[in-house]
Amino acid sequence: MASVGNGYLATIVGTNTQYISGVFNGLNTRDPSHRARIPATLAITVAESTPYACALDLQNGIYYRRSTVSKYPGAYVEQKWYVHRTLRNVAVHVLTLHPASSSAPITVSLSNNAGSPSSDFNFTATNTTNTQTAMNGYILVPEEPGSPHVHVALSYSKTPATFTGTNGNATWVAYSVAYTSLEEQDPVAAAHTQYVDMTQAAEQDVEAAHKQGWAQLWVSGIEVGGDLHLAQAINSSLYYILSSVRDDWHYSLSPGGLASNGYNGHSFWDVETWMFPSLALLYQDLASSVLQYRFDRIPGAQAKAKSYTPPYAGAMFPWESAFTGQEVCPSSAPTGQLEQHISGDIAYAVRLYWLLSGDDAWMKSIGWPIVQGVAEFYTSRVVYNATSRLYSINGVIPPDEYAVNVNNSVYTNVVAVYSLQFATQVANHFQQPADPKWSEIASSMIIPFDTKQQIHPEFEGYHGQTIKQADVVLLGFPLALNMSQTVLRNDLEYYSARTDSNGPAMTYGIHAVLWLQLGEAQNAASLFERSYANIQAPFCVWTETPQGGTTNFITGAGGFLQAVWAGYGGVRIAQDGVTVDMTLPEGTSLFALRGVQYVGSDLYLATDGVSLSMRILSVGQGAPSLSVHTSQGTHTLTTDILKIQNERVQIVVSETH
Repeated sequence: MASVGNGYLATIVGTNTQYISGVFNGLNTRDPSHRARIPATLAITVAESTPYACALDLQNGIYYRRSTVSKYPGAYVEQKWYVHRTLRNVAVHVLTLHPASSSAPITVSLSNNAGSPSSDFNFTATNTTNTQTAMNGYILVPEEPGSPHVHVALSYSKTPATFTGTNGNATWVAYSVAYTSLEEQDPVAAAHTQYVDMTQAAEQDVEAAHKQGWAQLWVSGIEVGGDLHLAQAINSSLYYILSSVRDDWHYSLSPGGLASNGYNGHSFWDVETWMFPSLALLYQDLASSVLQYRFDRIPGAQAKAKSYTPPYAGAMFPWESAFTGQEVCPSSAPTGQLEQHISGDIAYAVRLYWLLSGDDAWMKSIGWPIVQGVAEFYTSRVVYNATSRLYSINGVIPPDEYAVNVNNSVYTNVVAVYSLQFATQVANHFQQPADPKWSEIASSMIIPFDTKQQIHPEFEGYHGQTIKQADVVLLGFPLALNMSQTVLRNDLEYYSARTDSNGPAMTYGIHAVLWLQLGEAQNAASLFERSYANIQAPFCVWTETPQGGTTNFITGAGGFLQAVWAGYGGVRIAQDGVTVDMTLPEGTSLFALRGVQYVGSDLYLATDGVSLSMRILSVGQGAPSLSVHTSQGTHTLTTDILKIQNERVQIVVSETH
């Protein structure tokens, strides 16, 4: 089923559950902490009805259902659900009766599918009237001793037992308003007040404001012409990510999206490695919110570092993070203790955001403390070998989670090196003290390489075992490790043959990106198709694997979107600018990136396979002027369309700025 959400509140339509981002119940790694289930308040069902048409309006974030009613031949019921994009605490359901004739009355029986009482709250009902009901309660078990018992309150329309329409169509509008103690001292009063306000508003105005909120998001996006299925895959992937995050609520993302408790609603490396890059490219206010979540939880990362024997220094971000930022990976899984590349993944995301936004004020206040903490952690984590004079990171799990407790994971070591180098760069930029150990370790870290086979072994002692998912190939993209085209190809071919075919789809997206980088579009095409083969009809809902697994798997959506803009868009973000090398996806006639955000300007980039069109859509206050380097010279980018032959170009800040 499809879901509706706004980054604060979300639900899978028709189910008995809804979730609020940031509201968890359960003790750390023991229970573990998980999304706290809130019984549905708008899961309205119509008795003796049969749905015959359903639609998810991606553009406006609204789900529609039409049903026949067995007692009234020719009549039908239309329902629509949405979680308001602008009014973050509000969800809406609208039911309209359409009699067979304008004079025939129609009465339907209604109920709300709230399911069983939640085992995560001590909800009690309050303020019930003929048209309104309310409930509020506290989570039962906070994530850590001393963490708050989060208070949640809802005021919502009471579902009538029957609803009758006479003299033509009749409409019943139901609202549900939710508040928490995370934002309001008295969430009960806040929910009641806004509910009353909603009942006094015209629903068409409420819906118009909601649509406007989505319209502002869709200013940015990705367009393809000539392939409807691909277009639907792209837009639905963006939709499911966008409906799980917002800029004014800093509780990040999780692999199963906000509408589910998949992976307990926790934040993994999935966020920064797979979902975040598309947000950084197209929706920087949302990307900033994701990193704000990490910044706010630096104390939790510091506590995790100190929990080891002997203790580590700095910020060791947890493999699974929820409310406090301390480790919440179930204690039965070794990943919580051993999968430690995530800190480097987060630092790399900070770097990407800074390169794209150019926001020094943000970098100094938010980004730098994250990067500094990560560098301090890896400095304390490495082991020095006095004989080889090299540094190791031992006893880890790499992205390939089939490998447990291995030494010198090449991916882990590279992201650690990048973190240390980046920390030195940022410290110098802001004239902050840089630990000289950062540069020393970065230049002397073991990076496994097989000189005979000319490949990067996944870890010390790797001998060709089956791997779960993309690991070494991530050195080529997104990490862009300096290597020859021969080694890049060797890594790609070697690990393609050793990757579990039932693993997550993100692997195929990375393989497609790298084949395109090598100039082999034919090899990329079939892998690109596999990168979104896990999308399930009719609403393009992602599953983790071809066989199923976690549903609404927006990690897969994020990996696929990168295959689109980094693969066929050829977008690479570096210190000296943004490189674009666009290729039409097979079977398409147009490919465009709309609203690419670079140092304060929003850009439009498009190709029809022959020409490349570029222009500035909007310019932020104080944004520098931009130029584009082409084979025919350098051009200034303006709001007028610049059309040249389709080729690789580089967009840079103008030297005259």
